Amino acid sequence: MLIDFTLTNFRSFKDAATLSLVATGGTLQRPQKTLTVDNQLSLLKCAAVFGAAGAGKSTLLAGLAMLQRLVVTPTEQIADDLPFDPFRFDEGSKNGQTDFVVNFTRGDRRYRYVLSYDATHVINESLAQTTGEDYEVLFVRENGEVTQFPADQAVAVANTRPNMLLLYTLQNWNYGPAIAAFRWFNEDLLVLEKRPNSGLVIDDWVTNQLMQYLQAVDSEVAGIEQHQVAVQFLDGSAFTRPDLYLIYEKYNEEGEVVGTDELPLQQASLGIQELVTLGLTMIAAQRAPYPQTVLADEFALAVQPIVVEALLELLNSAANRSQLILVTNQPLLIEETLSPDQIYLAEKNYRGESQLLPLTTVTEMPLARPIDVAGLQVALNPHLLQNKKASISPFRG
Repeated sequence: MLIDFTLTNFRSFKDAATLSLVATGGTLQRPQKTLTVDNQLSLLKCAAVFGAAGAGKSTLLAGLAMLQRLVVTPTEQIADDLPFDPFRFDEGSKNGQTDFVVNFTRGDRRYRYVLSYDATHVINESLAQTTGEDYEVLFVRENGEVTQFPADQAVAVANTRPNMLLLYTLQNWNYGPAIAAFRWFNEDLLVLEKRPNSGLVIDDWVTNQLMQYLQAVDSEVAGIEQHQVAVQFLDGSAFTRPDLYLIYEKYNEEGEVVGTDELPLQQASLGIQELVTLGLTMIAAQRAPYPQTVLADEFALAVQPIVVEALLELLNSAANRSQLILVTNQPLLIEETLSPDQIYLAEKNYRGESQLLPLTTVTEMPLARPIDVAGLQVALNPHLLQNKKASISPFRG
């Protein structure tokens, strides 16, 4: 489970910003909203990042997804660049380094992983794990040089390129703590996609759970099937992939059910696609050997607000044992269903720099940026764009 994540000099976040899922304040009084790690630590099941368009809320999740990519997808050769995307409106940042720090739990251990890098090489890197109440540092890389490592891993260290993460190399050489940390990134940290994971096995248990879920949100879907579908390439090669099909009932003029028909999930409405994808992800998470942390950008954008409220209530219930970090621009929705210490605000200043603020530290909730209605009308009306001196009449879409 994610404890906290800090990023510096990544896209619009020039300065350090931290997202913490440590339960505090009122949430601690509602144990159904938290996951207990031990007597000293409880973590939020759900956290939301709210902000106007372009404020940086999606960038926060993108930073955690970027760290995941760096860990699980190594460079292949010495000439490969690392995916480096710093703050570009400042020369020092543009030519500097990106820093990531993540604290997480897996099983009965806590881990802290630190990474600093630029386009060509890893600058700093370290991994620590808890031993009793204290952290034990397992390896350290400073200014590109490995200064501390397990005594039996000298060969692995020697085979780590400057543009390759030592964490990846050590797990590849069967170093236990590195394997556990790697598996958290690879198996327990999930980015919610537009379509369900093709590797998910839709067995009877999953189908039954999904149907209960869809019926609870008042969906008209009557069933679900998974079929192997052939995909043909222009060069003549082909492969098969599992695709989901939704089953709908067919009615005659008298309103009687006369049969069923199937519809590929990708042809269903966006709202249904989002509901099915989220439902399958959270259902699969309940069967995973370790709690999952799911990242959801623009959470349930095409779903009715009342359904989103019900989903958030479910995620905050005692039945859920995983985490969801979501991005939204619906402040009234999150105010109604989440506690203040589950909400963060992303804002951007005139320099293009984003910052992340816990709602508990904000005295006034910004609902939206001010809109220049007159300027918008000019931009959308070709006649007014050509003749800006013309009087502006109400815009008609």
